[in-house]
Amino acid sequence: MDLLEKIGQLFVVPARGDVERHVRENHVGGIIWFESTTQYAAQMNAHLQSIAKTPLLVSADLESGMGMRFTDATWWPPPMAIAATGDPSFAEEMGRVTAREALAIGVNHILAPVADVNVDPRNPVINTRSFGEDPHEVARYVAAFVRGVQSEGAPATAKHFPGHGDTHVDSHRALPVLDVTLERLNRVELVPFRAAIEAGVASIMMGHLAVPSIDATPAPVRAEFENVYGTARDEVTHGGALPATVSPAIIQLLRRDLGFGGLIITDSFDMGGLAAHFDPGEAAVRAIEAGEDQILFSADTDAAIAAVRDAVRGGRLSESRIDQSVERVMIAKSTVIPSGARDLGGRGNATRTPPPRSLALARDDIGAEFIAERAITLVRDDDQLLPLTQSVTAIVVTDFPEPNPIEIATRELNAKRVIAIDATTEHVDVDDPIVLLLALRPKSGAGRIALPKAAQALAKRNVIAVSFGSPYVLRDFRTAVCAYGIQPVLQRAAIRAIRGEAPMSGILPVTLG
Repeated sequence: MDLLEKIGQLFVVPARGDVERHVRENHVGGIIWFESTTQYAAQMNAHLQSIAKTPLLVSADLESGMGMRFTDATWWPPPMAIAATGDPSFAEEMGRVTAREALAIGVNHILAPVADVNVDPRNPVINTRSFGEDPHEVARYVAAFVRGVQSEGAPATAKHFPGHGDTHVDSHRALPVLDVTLERLNRVELVPFRAAIEAGVASIMMGHLAVPSIDATPAPVRAEFENVYGTARDEVTHGGALPATVSPAIIQLLRRDLGFGGLIITDSFDMGGLAAHFDPGEAAVRAIEAGEDQILFSADTDAAIAAVRDAVRGGRLSESRIDQSVERVMIAKSTVIPSGARDLGGRGNATRTPPPRSLALARDDIGAEFIAERAITLVRDDDQLLPLTQSVTAIVVTDFPEPNPIEIATRELNAKRVIAIDATTEHVDVDDPIVLLLALRPKSGAGRIALPKAAQALAKRNVIAVSFGSPYVLRDFRTAVCAYGIQPVLQRAAIRAIRGEAPMSGILPVTLG
């Protein structure tokens, strides 16, 4: 490869827009999928591989299985629901099925599991994406998921190093500061990452979060910046230290102290936790200087590649430093590209790129349902309202734009009537028995998870509260059940459980206080 081809291998771009140009002209090393269908993704993956000079790593965030990104695939319960079963073998099975389904459509790099330990109840972005608050329990599930994914031949990715669980700032919007000591990091945040490394995890994703005890270098604040998540000026972190994604000291902690020799990738570079502090070019150069191998979703890939090229030509970055990362990228690719299918040096025949295994996905909804039934957790029933045997009014609380993201649960409940409330609702006047259906879940860029005042007022009444998302919103309810997510399998399982048609054997992986 020439210099520009090598630099291209250090970038991952979204599978949309001008992705073909980036593959042909910038020789990017990978693509990442967001929302799509398996059929379209399979066709595009095959096409992009056929035009790529060097085979691509094709990635997706599949923390809850393929259905998290592909609308016609199996959508498994989220990690916290898996941990609620008390059985890490379910995490391993989910990892195995996820990798099998992903590889079937040409997705060969799994950006999961989440290795964050969620110890902050206010955490708006990790929350149920974490396996829980106990670092050693989280470690068991992380290692199991890694083993499952990699048993199928796909690289897994532990994220978000050094740990995004003890933060109440969403790094999509601003830079969180993890103000803890190294001793505390070793005792809590780093435990699951060590377990992932011991399990042989192929890649680790750095988070946009500052840890002043490891690197206190001040982070500049840009005078102007654009952020797709709508970060307001008063949200920007001032006086913070460098984000881990551009911190040599934090990456050295991963390389030297934890002994990780695999692929290090960044979290998305369009996020406010980084974009408020560095432009795309400077961010890319700093990330490579710090020791990262691949830059995910730069806000301006062309400018970032040009900046890295200029940094090499100007002597700020050495070509040998680029070569180190290219080698790690190629090692990762060698695990998923069959030998002989293509010369990884980029000189082979493009027509020999292996096609997706099958366009007809063998879904495993039965496995997801089996886990969902064992995840439903009875938090408390102080008023002895369960099982539900009478007709009720369903009150749906959601902070997402979907009209009713838990429509299945609403329908299965067969309520007299359904009332939707949100943050603008002042009060609810209902005389009937109430089942409160809460769809308040972590979502990138949302910034917070909050129970509306009208819903808070209902905690004073005899209501059955069911959370299809964050368990922390159940704190004040005397009868409360947690289903952890809006996945259809969890919606059906939760309604069966509150009716007494199935046991509630789940164990809450976090403390509500």
